[in-house]
Amino acid sequence: RNLKFGIEAVTGAGTPVPICVSITSGSSLTRPPHDCGTIPLLSRQSLLLTGVAGGLAEAMSATVFGFAFDGAVGVLLQAARAMRVELTFIVVFGFLWMAGRHVEAGFAIKGRRGTNKKDPSGINTPATKGRRQPSTSSGDASERGGRQQTMAMTRSGFRDRTAMRTADRVPTTLMPVASIDPSLLCDPTWLVNEVVHMCRTQVQRALDTYHAAMKAGLDLRDMPQADCRNLFMALVTSAIRVGQTDEALRLLQDLREKGPGVTPMLLASATKLCTAKQHFRECLAIYDNVSMDPDLDVGDKSVWSCLLFCAVEAGSHPRCRFFFERLKASGIPSPKDYGNMIRFASISTECELALTLLQEMRKEGASIDSVVYNTVLATCVTANRVEEASTLLSEMEAVGGVADVITYNTLAKGYAKAGCMDRCFELYEQMLAQDIKPSQVTYGILLDCCINENKVDKAAEVFARMTKEGCVMNTVLYTTLIKGFARGGKVDDAMHVYEQMRTGRSVPPDLITFSILIKANCDSCRLEAALQLLEAMLDLKLRPDEVIFNNLLGGCVKESKAGLAKRLYEDMVAAGIQPSNATFSILIRLYAQCKLLDEAVEMLRREPAAQGISPEPRLFIQLVLCCLRERQGRRAVEVYTLLLEHCSPTVAAHSSILGMC
Repeated sequence: RNLKFGIEAVTGAGTPVPICVSITSGSSLTRPPHDCGTIPLLSRQSLLLTGVAGGLAEAMSATVFGFAFDGAVGVLLQAARAMRVELTFIVVFGFLWMAGRHVEAGFAIKGRRGTNKKDPSGINTPATKGRRQPSTSSGDASERGGRQQTMAMTRSGFRDRTAMRTADRVPTTLMPVASIDPSLLCDPTWLVNEVVHMCRTQVQRALDTYHAAMKAGLDLRDMPQADCRNLFMALVTSAIRVGQTDEALRLLQDLREKGPGVTPMLLASATKLCTAKQHFRECLAIYDNVSMDPDLDVGDKSVWSCLLFCAVEAGSHPRCRFFFERLKASGIPSPKDYGNMIRFASISTECELALTLLQEMRKEGASIDSVVYNTVLATCVTANRVEEASTLLSEMEAVGGVADVITYNTLAKGYAKAGCMDRCFELYEQMLAQDIKPSQVTYGILLDCCINENKVDKAAEVFARMTKEGCVMNTVLYTTLIKGFARGGKVDDAMHVYEQMRTGRSVPPDLITFSILIKANCDSCRLEAALQLLEAMLDLKLRPDEVIFNNLLGGCVKESKAGLAKRLYEDMVAAGIQPSNATFSILIRLYAQCKLLDEAVEMLRREPAAQGISPEPRLFIQLVLCCLRERQGRRAVEVYTLLLEHCSPTVAAHSSILGMC
C-alpha cells in the first residue's frame, strides 16, 4: 500500500507539484497555487532501476531527495539566467581583488627586506645598495618586530607600506639634535638626505641640524656641489616659506662666505618666493647680500622684474632705475614691468619719465591698458602739466577703448586746480559726446569749480542737471552744494538742500554738513535754527566737535546770550570735548560784550588749568584791552599780573596795552 502511494506521488498521477519548494526543508512555500508551475518528475522506469534493488525504503528516499534536488537546480538556473550580468561582475571583481592582494603581498615582502636601519643618532637612515649596514641591536629588533606586528594587523598592503616608510623615516621619538653623532653631521650624504626630508614638515629642526653640523666642523667647500645646492635650496626656500627671512639671509651669507657661493638659480628662487610672500624689504636685503659676490652673474629677467616690483612696493624708489636698466639688459620688459616703472614715475612726479616709458611701450609693441594711460595722465596733472595731459587724452581717444570716466575726471581735476572752469565743462560735454556716462566724481568736480569761482547759480544748474540725468546723489555732493550756498550767503537755499537731502533722497548728512549749516545760521543770527541742527545731529548719533561748539558760542556772542553760552560750554566739557584757546577767546568776547568782566577774569584764571590747556598770551592781552576799554583799570592790572605769572610780555604786547591806555 505504501509502495503504491509512493509510486503515485513520484509519477505525478494527475497532481501537479508546485515549483516553489523550500530547498532547506523540502516543504512547499506559502504561495497561491497560480504562482507555481509544475516540474517533470521521475518516470516509472527510473523508480524500478533505483528502488527494486535497494528495497522500498531506499526507493522512497531516492524519490524524495531526487525531487528536492531537481527543484533546487531549476530555481538556481533560472535565478542565474536572470542575474547573469551581476554574477559576471562579482566573479571579475573577486578575481581582481585576489590578484591585487597577491601583488601587494609581494611589495610588502620587498619592503621588509629593505627596511632601513637605525643609526646611532636616533634618526633612521635609508638602506643603500652596496653599503655595509651596522649590526642591529636588540632594541632595533624589538622595534622592527613591533612594526611587523603592526603591519600584520593592517588590512591593506598599501597601508602596510605607508606605515613602514613613515616608521622608518620619522621615528616616534626624535632624539635632540645635540645628541646626533658629529661624524654623521659631517657626512654630506647623510646630512643632505635628512635635512631635505625634514624641510618638508620640520623646518626648525632642519635649521637646527644644519647649525649643529656647522659647529661639528662641516666644510661646505668639501661637499659635492650638487649636494650643497640641494641642501641650501631646501633650507633657504623653507625658511622664507615659514617667514624666517632673517634665517634665510644668514644661510645665504654662509654659502657665500664659507661655501662655493650663491648660484643664480638659488637667488631666483629666493626672490620669487619673497615677492610671492610680500617680503619686499627682505627681498632687497637678500639681493644686497648676494650681490657682494663679484662672480655672480644674474641673467634671469624674472629676478630683476621681482626686484623692481619689490623696490616700488617697499618705497625704495632710488633703486628702481638700476633694476629697470638691468631688466632691459636681460631682455624685453613685460607690460607689468613697464607698469611698475610708470608707478615709480607717478610717485616721483616725473612726468617726462612717464611719457618716455609710454613711448617705449608703443615702440616695443606692448599692450597698453587704461590703467597705464591713466597713471601717466595723472602724473602729468600732478606735475601741473595739464597741456601734456590734454594731448595724451587726444591720443587715447584716437586709440579707442582706453579713455574712460576716470581719464576725464583726472584731467578735469587738473583744470579745476588751475581755475579753468570753462575747460571742465568742455570736458563734460566731450564725455557725453564719447558716450561716457559721468559719475558722481564728475559732478562733484563741476560743483567745486562753480563754488570756488563763486558761481552759485551755475552750481544750482549743475545740481539740477544731476537730478534730471538720474545721478545717484551722495552726502558729498549735497554738502558741496550746501557749502556753495552758505558761502554766497544764501542760507535759506542751503537749508532747502538740507531738507531735500534728509527727506527727499534719504541721504544722511554727516558732521561736515552740520558744521557748515550751523556756522551759516550762527553768522546770520539764526541761533534757534542752529540749535535745532545740533539736536538733529545728536539724534543721528553724531558727536559734535570743538568747531561746532565754537560756532554756537560765536552765535551767542552775536545775540549777547551769556546764559546760553555758559550752558553750551558746560555741555561741551561734560561731553568730553576739550576746549581750546579759540574757545576761551570767544568766551572773553562774550563776557566783555555782556559787561561781565569779573566772570571773564575768573574764567581765564580757572578754566584753562582745569581743562589742561596752556593759555596763550594773547588771551590775557585781549582781556586787558577789554578792561581798559571799559575803564576798569584795576581789572586790567589784575589780568596783567596773571600774564606775568605765565610768561613775559613782548614789546608788541606792551605797545598794545600802552596804546589803549
